[in-house]
Amino acid sequence: MPGLKLRGALILCVLMLPVSRPNSQVLDCREVRSSFQFLYPGMKWTPETPVSGSDLQVCQPKGLTCCSRKMEERYLLIAKQNMESSLQATSAQLKVLIIQNAALFQEAFDMVLRLGRNSTLTLLREEFPSLGAGASGAVTQLFLEMSFYILGSDANVNDMVSTFFSRLFPFTYQRLLGNGAVTGISEECLRGAWSGTSAFGSFPKMMMTRLSRSLLATRVFLQALNLGIEVVNTTQHLRAGRDCGRSLLKLWYCPHCQGLLEARPCRPLCVSTMGACLGGATEVQPHWRSYVEELGSLAAAMKGEQDIEVVVLRLHVIIRQALKQAVAAKSKVSTQVSGICAHAPPRVSRAAPMSAEHAAASPGAHSRLTVNFDPDETLFGRRREFISGLRGFSQFYSGLGEALCSKEPTALNRSLCWNGQEMTDKFPGPGLKKVHPHGSESRQKPPEPVISQIIDKLKHINQLLRMVTLPEKRWRAQPGGGAARRDPARQGQADEDEEGLESGDCDDEDECTGVSGLGPPPRRKRLRIFADMADNLAIDDLTLHELLLTPRLATDTHGGASVPGAAHAAYVPSATFIFTIIIFIMLGLQ
Repeated sequence: MPGLKLRGALILCVLMLPVSRPNSQVLDCREVRSSFQFLYPGMKWTPETPVSGSDLQVCQPKGLTCCSRKMEERYLLIAKQNMESSLQATSAQLKVLIIQNAALFQEAFDMVLRLGRNSTLTLLREEFPSLGAGASGAVTQLFLEMSFYILGSDANVNDMVSTFFSRLFPFTYQRLLGNGAVTGISEECLRGAWSGTSAFGSFPKMMMTRLSRSLLATRVFLQALNLGIEVVNTTQHLRAGRDCGRSLLKLWYCPHCQGLLEARPCRPLCVSTMGACLGGATEVQPHWRSYVEELGSLAAAMKGEQDIEVVVLRLHVIIRQALKQAVAAKSKVSTQVSGICAHAPPRVSRAAPMSAEHAAASPGAHSRLTVNFDPDETLFGRRREFISGLRGFSQFYSGLGEALCSKEPTALNRSLCWNGQEMTDKFPGPGLKKVHPHGSESRQKPPEPVISQIIDKLKHINQLLRMVTLPEKRWRAQPGGGAARRDPARQGQADEDEEGLESGDCDDEDECTGVSGLGPPPRRKRLRIFADMADNLAIDDLTLHELLLTPRLATDTHGGASVPGAAHAAYVPSATFIFTIIIFIMLGLQ
């Protein structure tokens, strides 16, 4: 009988253990101490044995605890640091995507401007050498102003073009038209007289139209990328406030005080806690999605006359035609100038010396190499690739809380989770959703000021993106414009329409009929910028800088220099030219 009573007592004790300790564990502070000292080596704030925890502010236990007040304070700091680190890691990929492409596009646009400038200087030197260094200085100044404009300077593209032709006209009139011996006409008067004459025809207007569209699109595109960097960077550096810190402490470290070192927070609790800590960042989502969509629309519209690569690399052709127009109308222009400037008082003109920028930009200062351009490596193609990658982050802000919770390590016990007070079934039904770190009223709180600033900036850039993209849409919707002109039976016209050349900026009243060579660069001569940049990533900065300042160039099939450096390259007759010669020889033999 005594043995039977002893057995019954033991069984009763065993049955009572789960009731006294739901987690089937005896609270042992040794593991808690080891874990805490791993975070703070040398700190001896962990109790030797469980204590009441009456002085704790957040991790108040139902029974005993292994945490002291100082431990709770340190856990609070670590919890904030963990959240901020996770936020930076979660948005790092998006930030790198935008930063790398912003730098890449900036360098690409700069290279386009350098190539356009050098090809124009080559044109003046080889086809209009009598214009001299003064005309070259006007070209250099024009491209310098364009580079400042796409970076955000307060300038007007039409004024840039007008100033360029004002600087060019005195040299055109005196040297190219042979009026250098004419006295009584000041250079100052000539600068203002060009617009009152028919010297350059409608080409200045054409140049204004094309540059205005392409440079504005480029400028806004870069502004949008820089704002995207600012928005993501601000999100990365959101700081956990007092309430957030307490919620994170309860989420991650309060279970440590109860000896539950392997406990993982329940998913709903984690997501709601992160949402509260992000200060209303989810309200950024609709504006961020619009940002991605509008930026994609602008990138798609940046072709044809809104593509800086297409426009700037053909700018020297417009200038050539303008100068030829002046030569063809020589007598008329001379008469018009005499009528405007004959009675104007002479004024001393103070010509500005050639800048160091112009001297460094001279085509002769660089080595000239040829390169076979890859038709697939274009600005338009690279933009499309970037937007495709960016669209993968279009729901970034709506899923930010989930993403932060996804970084939680997997729990050893997959059936239980920490609900903020105790371990519970991971899938208990709707009851768990009632657990909220701050109560239901926090959901009605307005976003934090920093989040409101992000929203305001996104609203502004989205409006700007729409304004820049809409003119292209309206233009293509006009009768006879863009796709409306496309004839399905003419397969060869598809590429031309795709470049967006039917802009209507040179109509009948502009007297632009018969002008050739003003279309986009042939596809086989489009810039191979990005492939070259990728190849040079492993090169040191100085070598890369020299390569970018000395771009490799190609020759024009018409014998002229489409880009600088072509003049000294060996001339290779085109296949069409050779075929034509063969036909004439065969006809002659007959």
